[in-house]
Amino acid sequence: MVTDSRAQVRAHQLRALNRPLPVDVVAGSRGEPRAVRIGTQLRKVERVKDRWRIDDEWWREPIHRMYYLVEFADGTQETLYQDLVDQTWYKQREWR
Repeated sequence: MVTDSRAQVRAHQLRALNRPLPVDVVAGSRGEPRAVRIGTQLRKVERVKDRWRIDDEWWREPIHRMYYLVEFADGTQETLYQDLVDQTWYKQREWR
C-alpha cells in the first residue's frame, strides 16, 4: 500500500499519460482503418476487433472520437482513433 504524501500537485506539474501519436490511416469505404503508416512502415490491418465512439466535454471544447482496436498480421494490436472534429487519426496505445 502506498501512503498519501499530502503534497499538493500544481497544474504545471501534471502531464498526459499515454499521449496519442498522430498517424496516417488508409480508411475503407465505411471509414474503418484498413492500413496504418507507423514511421516509414505501412501496416495492413487484418481485422477490427472492436470500435466505440466517445462524445464528451462539450462545455469546454468538443471531443468527438471514433476508436478502433485493430489487429495486424503478427498479432499485435493498436488502439487508433479518428478525431471527428478535425478528421485526424492517432495511435493511442499498443497492446501485446
